[in-house]
Amino acid sequence: MVRIQAKMHIAYAGVSIINAIPCGKGAVLPINLKAYAREGNKNRESPLINAIEDYLIKNYGIRTSFEIYSEIPEGVGLKSSSAVSVAIISSISHKLGNIYPPKLSAIITKSYNLSITGAFDDAVASYEGKISFTDNINLKILKLEKIPENLKVIIYINDNRHGLNLNLMKEKCELFNKAFEMAYNGNIYDAIKLNGYLMSEINGYDKNILDMMIEKGAITAGISGNGPAYFSLFKEGEEGPLIDYLVNKGKIIVTEVLK
Repeated sequence: MVRIQAKMHIAYAGVSIINAIPCGKGAVLPINLKAYAREGNKNRESPLINAIEDYLIKNYGIRTSFEIYSEIPEGVGLKSSSAVSVAIISSISHKLGNIYPPKLSAIITKSYNLSITGAFDDAVASYEGKISFTDNINLKILKLEKIPENLKVIIYINDNRHGLNLNLMKEKCELFNKAFEMAYNGNIYDAIKLNGYLMSEINGYDKNILDMMIEKGAITAGISGNGPAYFSLFKEGEEGPLIDYLVNKGKIIVTEVLK
């Protein structure tokens, strides 16, 4: 277990309410898995970290490195890149002037082809610790809010990330936009489910897993990011049957919606 040092900047993982790729509008629910960063001795390498360091040199004349730790699994759709990016940028924001870390995160990740949309929705939720509704094309926050309930999040990973059918995702923009409006107007749980079913249908994920999660008592179930993480939300204390069912069937992560 890594001991996290004091004075590190924290950002959070998240799960998707609405995928931003089809229409440019996204929504993300932050969860209690953390990334930590501060300026210091570089302790890990990645294209993302290298891109941030390169951007800082070219645009601010700042040559520095960062100490980073993360609880968030990488490459499964839980917004790990946005969390690490936001934590890094927050740790140096006092040197950057009037900059909003999620905005700079989106600019860098899109400029360096590390994200299709820049993932502004992910970065805002990670930084603010609230549900984000964003226009990723114009880097605009449409709304921030919190879920008033204490909810458990059960994440299930039993697959590798599938290739995305980007053309079909964009062709289905009208349906994703319907889900976005549903969530924006307060029906977040049905929106999560609709987004998950659309991602399953378009990109070959298993819709039956979402149905099974709901049959085991979940309020809702969806696919986070571009997969392969399936997730479900439960009222506290009601998650046991799903966990028991999934034991030995894949990787399970138990956390909670950020309060």
